[in-house]
Amino acid sequence: MRPTHIPRALLALFLVLFINLRVQSQLVLHTSGNKIMDSTGKQVILRGVNLGGWLVTENWMCGITDTTDAEGRASIQSLEKRFTQPQVKQLVKTWEDNWITAADLDTIQSLGFNFVRVPFGWRNLQDQKQQWYLDSLGHIDFSRFDWIVKQAAIRHIYVLFDYHIWLNQNQDYSGISHVDSVILNACKIWRVVAKHFNGNTRVAGYDLLNEPTASYRDTVMHLIYDTVRSVDPSHMISIEWTAIDTGRWHNVLYQDHWYGLTSGSKPRNVTYFDSAYLPVLNNADSKGVPYYIGETHVADDSSMAWSLYQYCLHNTSWSPWTYKTINQWGWGLISLFPNKVSANIVKDPYDTILARWSGVSKATNSYELQDVKTIWNTGAKDVCLPNGIQNIHGQDLIVTLYPNPANNYVFVETDENALGGIILLSDITGREIMRSEIKAPETRIPVSGCSNGIYVVKVSSPNGQSTTRKLLVVRY
Repeated sequence: MRPTHIPRALLALFLVLFINLRVQSQLVLHTSGNKIMDSTGKQVILRGVNLGGWLVTENWMCGITDTTDAEGRASIQSLEKRFTQPQVKQLVKTWEDNWITAADLDTIQSLGFNFVRVPFGWRNLQDQKQQWYLDSLGHIDFSRFDWIVKQAAIRHIYVLFDYHIWLNQNQDYSGISHVDSVILNACKIWRVVAKHFNGNTRVAGYDLLNEPTASYRDTVMHLIYDTVRSVDPSHMISIEWTAIDTGRWHNVLYQDHWYGLTSGSKPRNVTYFDSAYLPVLNNADSKGVPYYIGETHVADDSSMAWSLYQYCLHNTSWSPWTYKTINQWGWGLISLFPNKVSANIVKDPYDTILARWSGVSKATNSYELQDVKTIWNTGAKDVCLPNGIQNIHGQDLIVTLYPNPANNYVFVETDENALGGIILLSDITGREIMRSEIKAPETRIPVSGCSNGIYVVKVSSPNGQSTTRKLLVVRY
């Protein structure tokens, strides 16, 4: 048998395509082990917020009264039962025009956020007969998707698209794991979305399914993953609640949703966090991929501040649920007065719904939750810096802690430049526990009075250099 030779021209073409693919994959955010990296090779910690209620309306948080919608996620179907298609289109447009505006993106940028997670559903791209919405040129209408990416890009914010509502989900939340037609439609949706945004550097990636139930051998997730990769080999893919298959999946980001901190008491929330979540964070690196808390809500303000700090200490990306709500105290930064913007979409006349939804963007109809704003602002700007934890990896001073974890005491070993400086031990809220002058290369710090948890040891030299280290205290 004669050996097969690949023509030089074809080999050159393969080489060019391979190089172009490698270059493209490095221009967008991508993973390297358990880190997210940008095009310059710097680590990126995604700190942001969900834009819940915008493309996907949920009755409980959007002030929508609809007694016919048991799941509270089918407002467009309810509107279609009452009004003409042009009327429904205008109502949906009015809602989307006003729920998230350019001014909202300005607020998000001012908080120091670098990221938004954007939930969407199949009805944002298809009508009730699963036919694509088309623009004036006959192309699939991505105008809303393109608008948020453009507005975010202007403000140096990344966008993660989250497939939140799939076909027939309002009848069966877990149906995507069991119904072939639903799975095929999800693949169809993702194929056009990923193809449209392939190579877009402000798109962080794709969140394939929101809170999915498991399918046999994760068949559903494999199918959707393969669909996306067939048209977009470069963007990160976020996987929720499914075992990560690093042998088969590449450039993936694992996502969890943590809603366990529901107590109004910080001590109880800390106890729950330490038992349920801290072990997960401590072992997150073992997954071999970056870890991301995609949704979280904490009832107590001090607990929220404390929990965001935990994520930052563990280089974990985060995005609380959510940016805006109607009369749901503490769930969003922006809250709207229900008597001014809420609508009963099964009873109110068309003009009433239109007028109320037109008022969603009016400043007089909303107010900011200042405590939440302060916490989010602090979490984004002061706790987590764009490329990691503030001072945690500083190299100005050589500092070693041992033992770590500590029980009764910890030794802080420093270089000679730190002599005459200060060692400051604080808890994760910033409360000072102990302060000691550095008189020798090794300083013994008692921690027997500290409760279990993570603490921060900051070492400052007389000349202004400083380095911070994490300390885990475990009391037996």
